[in-house]
Parts: sequence; C-alpha cells; structure tokens
Amino acid sequence: MGPELSVVIPAYNEEQRLRRHVPGIVDYLKSRNLRFEIIVVDDGSKDGTAAVARTLPVRLISYQPNQGKGGAVKVGMLAAEGRYVLFTDADQSTPIQEVEKLLVKVREEGYDVAIGSRAVAGARIEEAQAWYRVWASRIIRWARTLLLLRGIKDTQCGFKLMTREAAQTIFPRVTSRMAIFDVEMLVVAARAGYRIAEVPVRWIHDPDTRIPYNLRRAVAIWLELFRIKWAQRVIWPVKART
Repeated sequence: MGPELSVVIPAYNEEQRLRRHVPGIVDYLKSRNLRFEIIVVDDGSKDGTAAVARTLPVRLISYQPNQGKGGAVKVGMLAAEGRYVLFTDADQSTPIQEVEKLLVKVREEGYDVAIGSRAVAGARIEEAQAWYRVWASRIIRWARTLLLLRGIKDTQCGFKLMTREAAQTIFPRVTSRMAIFDVEMLVVAARAGYRIAEVPVRWIHDPDTRIPYNLRRAVAIWLELFRIKWAQRVIWPVKART
C-alpha cells in the first residue's frame, strides 16, 4: 500500500536546515499514524545538502545545475506517490503541524487544492518579514491580481497541498522556475476547474532566506509575471474557484 501523504521539500544549500527540521517532520507524521514519504529535491546545491539528505529517512532527488525553486518543486510533485502531496519549505516557516488544516479541506471538504495563507482571518504571523519585503509582497500581489489571478489573497506562502491527481494535472503545465511559480500553478489549477481552499496558517519568518529581495530581483519578478501571462495565454485575470 502506497503512502497517504507525500511531503516535497525543495532544497538549495539547505544542509543545516534539513538536519535541523526533517527529524521533527518525521516524528510528527509518525505520531499521526500517517503513511508518508518525504522527498528532498536537491536543486543543484553547492554545499552538503545531498550528503545530509542521505543520512535522513527521505527519498533524495539530486541534480545539477540549479533549476530554481519552481523547477525543484515541479520535479518533486511529479515524482510523489502519495494520495495527497504537500510541498513545504526547508526552513519550516509554516510548521508541519499545519498540514492537518489543509488535509481537512482536501480529505473531508472536497477541495482539490489547499494553500497555506498569511493573509486570511485566523492566520498567525509570529515573526514578520522586514518592512521592505512586506511592501515588495504587496506590490507583487497587486501585479498578480492585475495580470493573472483573482480570488486568492496570498499566493506565496510555501505550504501547499493537493491531491496527487491534481498535482499530476497541474505541474506538467507549470513553466516557471522562479519562486513566483506558485502564481502560475494556481492559474493552471483554476483553469482546470479545481476548487482551491485558502487556509490560515501559523508562520514564522526565517531571515536566513535563499530568496533575497533587491532591485534586480524585483525587475525579474515583473518580467516573469508577464512571461507567465504569455505562456498561459491569460487575457483577463483568471478567477480562482474557492
């Protein structure tokens, strides 16, 4: 009998955080009597990410060169064998315990996709990002709503769960390799008619981020949003079915 839950962790230079967080993820999922697998996607790391992953109870997918977070998540989601598939960040900014809330939405309430959100009622932000990251996020949200997707308040929380069927339908159509890939993923999901639940979660910012914000990156994100718009042939912003 296969796993009920697959947990996909994209990892770029994450040897320390994998060593710190994966044992806790394993212990928690065992405590819930879930059949599970954990997939670590080593996205062209330059440190000992792959070596550390081999010491842990995970399935390792490792490649070179670096493909970007979107590319790593896509590889992991398509390789997952669980009935439900979660991707989560190695820093555990959203703790694994929050998966219970997402599973309720998909397993019991009939949603196809459940996404963690820091922007809906009930969310708990225990340590906020720096002010400039908050403002950058707001600008990206405005641009995303204007260009691509309506009906979702927080597309960028790195904690999303879906049925394996949905993952196998959505991710072959995702073309973005950047961290903004979540927007394209949700556009594809909405167009496929999948129901999307936006779920309030607990979130703790880790300042040791692999995704810095600067002017160059801001320009790249804007260009990527327009590239996604072209790639997905979006004329008017898609409305998510919630």
